[in-house]
Amino acid sequence: MRKTVYSMLMAVLMINGLALNRVVGQERKGTIAGRVTDASHDVLPGARVELQPKGRTVATDNQGQFTISDVTAGEYKLTISYVGFAPFEKAVKVAGGDVAQVDAVLEVKTVNEEMVVKAERPRGEAEALNLERTADNIVQILPVEVITSLPNTNVADAVGRLPGVSLERDEGEGKYVQIRGTEPRLSNVTINGVNVPSPENVRNVKLDVIPADLVQAIAVNKTLSANQDGDAIGGSVNLITRTAGDDQFFSLSAIGGYTPIVNGRGLTQLGSTYGRRFGSDKRLGFIIGGGYDFNARGIDDVEPAPGTVDLGHGPVPVVFGEDTREYWYYRHRYGLAGSLDYRLGPGSDVYVRGLFSDFRDYGEDWIYSYSVGNFLTPTTSDNTGSMSYSHVFRRPRQQIFSIAVGAVHTLGATLINYEFAVSRATQNGGFGSASFSGPQNVAFGLDTSNPLKPKFPVLNGVNIFDPTTYTMTAQQIPNQHTGQLNFQGFASVARQYKAGSHLGTFEVGMKIRNAHKTQDFNQIFLTAADSTNLTLSQVLTNFTNSGYYFGDYKIGPVSSYDKINAFINSHPGSFNVDVQIGLQRNLPNDWDTTERVYAGYGMNTIDLGRFRLQTGVRFETTQSSFTGNHLTLDAAGNVASVTKVPGNNTYTDVLPSVQLRYGIDQNTDVRAAYGRGIARPNFGDLPPFIVQDDFRKRVSVGNPNLVATHAHNFDLLFEHFLPRVGIIQVGGFYKDLSDPIYRVQTIVPSGTFAGFQQTQSINGSRAHIAGFEAVWEQHLSFLPGPLSGLGVAANYSYTSSSATVPGRSDHPTLQRTAPNNWNVNVTYDRRALSARLGLTHNDANIFAYNFTDGADGGIKGPNGDVYLYAHTQLDAQATYSIKREGGLKLVVSLLNLNNEVFGFYQGSTQFPIQREFYSRTFMVGLRWVPSLGR
Repeated sequence: MRKTVYSMLMAVLMINGLALNRVVGQERKGTIAGRVTDASHDVLPGARVELQPKGRTVATDNQGQFTISDVTAGEYKLTISYVGFAPFEKAVKVAGGDVAQVDAVLEVKTVNEEMVVKAERPRGEAEALNLERTADNIVQILPVEVITSLPNTNVADAVGRLPGVSLERDEGEGKYVQIRGTEPRLSNVTINGVNVPSPENVRNVKLDVIPADLVQAIAVNKTLSANQDGDAIGGSVNLITRTAGDDQFFSLSAIGGYTPIVNGRGLTQLGSTYGRRFGSDKRLGFIIGGGYDFNARGIDDVEPAPGTVDLGHGPVPVVFGEDTREYWYYRHRYGLAGSLDYRLGPGSDVYVRGLFSDFRDYGEDWIYSYSVGNFLTPTTSDNTGSMSYSHVFRRPRQQIFSIAVGAVHTLGATLINYEFAVSRATQNGGFGSASFSGPQNVAFGLDTSNPLKPKFPVLNGVNIFDPTTYTMTAQQIPNQHTGQLNFQGFASVARQYKAGSHLGTFEVGMKIRNAHKTQDFNQIFLTAADSTNLTLSQVLTNFTNSGYYFGDYKIGPVSSYDKINAFINSHPGSFNVDVQIGLQRNLPNDWDTTERVYAGYGMNTIDLGRFRLQTGVRFETTQSSFTGNHLTLDAAGNVASVTKVPGNNTYTDVLPSVQLRYGIDQNTDVRAAYGRGIARPNFGDLPPFIVQDDFRKRVSVGNPNLVATHAHNFDLLFEHFLPRVGIIQVGGFYKDLSDPIYRVQTIVPSGTFAGFQQTQSINGSRAHIAGFEAVWEQHLSFLPGPLSGLGVAANYSYTSSSATVPGRSDHPTLQRTAPNNWNVNVTYDRRALSARLGLTHNDANIFAYNFTDGADGGIKGPNGDVYLYAHTQLDAQATYSIKREGGLKLVVSLLNLNNEVFGFYQGSTQFPIQREFYSRTFMVGLRWVPSLGR
């Protein structure tokens, strides 16, 4: 593969040399460069710039700039179009060796549309439509003005409002993005095109780490081109950071909020950005922005344990126990992003771009666990039931960092692009806990009159909330580290050419990415000495919550973790380090993996009348290796030896792609696309680890034999851009997957973990996904009077899938395929008021396979697959310009107005295993974006 890389490098250098020679030899060629803005000097990214009679077309970049190079001296007509604005035309005279400068100022079509495009969110929507219109691939854009028009706390929340996107949520926020019915591992996340490592032991990036307002825009690419990384079967999410514009920019925001749960919790959001360009010709640009988010979230959570029992007349559904959990968070999220660039000339610049985010997901949760004894009837049990209590002290801290240094050079008809980037992600800390053994010999009843809220009345009079009957038995002190460091280099050369009357661009490039991921656990496990008698009553706080879970459950007295630690520290010898548990829990979690990907591609784009055709092929060679630990236990169950277990793999993938766009007219297109993609196994699934949870009788194990998933992806899309800032899209897609990876849950039949629920990732044979997407966005400015401020943005997607899972005769859907997903947004923009009401829905979908053929209760019973509950959430936000010329706005936000549930169930919704509520959040604040001038 090294020979291939060297050959590609020589090819790049040769083409570079040819380009330089051509520039020297053709001094009669000239360049047209310019900037496209509106009447307020705000830049217009994604504008279509067309040169006639040559027919060459380019699009403006994020700063509204464009460059058309290698133009023969002569007179031309330049036409610029932008959705929502009147077309711009200008005669341009090009002289050999010179740069013809065109600064185009576009005017809105009508007075009503002027009201629309001057408001922040509608302006962002117009920008997104124009960028989507001029893109060669199928892409959806979310500018920052749209992101911040609803209370999107993090990047995932914002992306989840796009068509075909569903979310895996956690702690009241979006966490992982699931594109077109695929699990998060099948989608890629980049920052300015640079691969982002995950702070966890998986590939999918936790997007709740990154504040939503830290980026300038988010682009979700749904089709593959040869110049994109191949690991994007579902799609690719690119976070685009801000760059300095010609106008000086400053913004400041401060928002506070309140959530009426767990006796009332608050939040704070702060953000600021400053940027400007320096020098008389504004060549040097600098911008930096930061944000801070504090969220004292509270959560009421109930986690039942459904199953079946045979009392002599066949299996009947029961609930074997339940956790009642009260969460008390104090989460901090910090973010910083910036860039420095220098313009070398038209279409050429050097840059440094970076982003840093720090998420401290701190909090505590108090857990009372009910364990039912032997069932006598489906609603009663004997007196062998018990209670336990846990206090979890949450201290996970996650960081993501990315910095890139690169340059773009336009040399006549040749474009050279190169970049070097470093990215790092870490997760430190973990979840400490203190465990208490509670009352024994409890006879529980079972009340499932409301199956979503099963209850366990005590039948023999035991006081299960007497803190003197709970004795501390163990403590776990977390010390966990997971980290990944990426080095990435990229270079490409693109050359414009003419084939008869047709214009095209041929591009070649290469990329090397080296990823090193490690995990190191050094947790300490303490067990109480025989003489220790620390009861819950000795470490209590005065916290109570009579409104826990709408008053349907009681949360008992809860502890102070500081008091627990104070007791242990002041009573040496009361708790002893359990070395064996430490070895058995830590060593299997220690592993080291390295992955190097060599990539090269060739891509051709050509205009053929109304057709625009892009074809390409990408080659990716993956070299991976890992080292894990294998423990051998002696007859007493203690660690006898530790053996390093290495593994490695090398494979090459050929990934062709085709993108075709047919322009029916200036505002109507039909697109078709094909691309082959890859999804490599999670880093943490390959080493032969064993992670056990004795309390819940669960065990997770690694699988060194996993292979990568591949897919053929097909797309067809019709799109029509409406004259009043809007779009209608209708399309379908199909994905044919080979070697899909499933996370499967089974019961261990024998051995050390007999009776435990085992989770392991395995390869299946084949799977497929088919889907349909539709989008309608329009500003209804044609309506009379105040109604002219109304707008609608709605999208719908339907996805179906089928998988062949080892050990099952049925064909379930793929994990994370939610059949129906939709978003409906009603907007209003008139004078000083801008408002948006957003309703989003994701259908229930399989989270993990749990069903096995012949399981009691069948596939819809309590031993069925684990599903995420359907999620429908209503949010709203309004901004009011207090002083329109001064840029000061009042912001009012309402989050989760319908207090939607989050959770999981097995088989059917009547068998929940988790249901938690976050309540509504009310926010108010100020946002200031003054006009600082040029």
